[in-house]
Amino acid sequence: MQKAAVLVLSLFISVTVWAQEDPLADSLAQRVFEAAGGPGVWSRVPYLAFSFGVEENRQIGRVVRHLWNRNTNQYRLETPGPTGEPYVVLFDVDTRQGEAYWGGVELGNKESATRVADAFQRFVNDTFWLLIPFRLFDAGVERAFLPDSSNEVVDVLRIRFTLPDRAPTDEVYLYIARETGRIVQWKYRTPADGPDTPLRGFEWRDYTRYVTPVGEVVLSIRKRALGRPFEVVMGGVRMPQEVPDDWFTTGVPKLTPGAVRE
Repeated sequence: MQKAAVLVLSLFISVTVWAQEDPLADSLAQRVFEAAGGPGVWSRVPYLAFSFGVEENRQIGRVVRHLWNRNTNQYRLETPGPTGEPYVVLFDVDTRQGEAYWGGVELGNKESATRVADAFQRFVNDTFWLLIPFRLFDAGVERAFLPDSSNEVVDVLRIRFTLPDRAPTDEVYLYIARETGRIVQWKYRTPADGPDTPLRGFEWRDYTRYVTPVGEVVLSIRKRALGRPFEVVMGGVRMPQEVPDDWFTTGVPKLTPGAVRE
């Protein structure tokens, strides 16, 4: 795996002509999907819990905790508050409506609406970093295989998101190990970057196998920035069969480490 990651660094991003259909791209995307667990498993995972944090110079910053009911699209997010006690935001992913609490007390309408909007953006960004192998066939995703950038070690898949509110960036280059079908690296530009800005790159590390009630899921939970002492870290990943119903209705903090178990 390390050898593949090193070789990837010298790859050149070639110019791609987007086709309405790209069978090679679809086949490669399907291989990535299957390597992560496949649609038969992922479609039946009822709940997902995880934490999202950034580690810089080996120091972890604030940690945001997530709980998603994938059957109803109810969502719970707990984000650090000014005194250490988290804000709790409960919302519906589809309608983007919900409530925010601090100290167990619901906030006023204006602040609550702001925090719900921010929580939805956290959902978009943080699940993107964890779950991209499962999102390659989402509505609004265009896929293109880059043969000139691929070699005997990796294949390169370029994906473009045409629904900007569902992804934190427009397009991403995925470097996929031929041997395993796993993503070993990705590169992208943010919407704020100019066209001449160098691509941001992250190495995908710490692939972890999760045994769920419906099958196995394999995810990378650590992404290390290329050339910088910076990592994006997902912890506490759980896919339980059930959680207490009131976790999507109560504003009291619940997502402490280890609180969600299979």
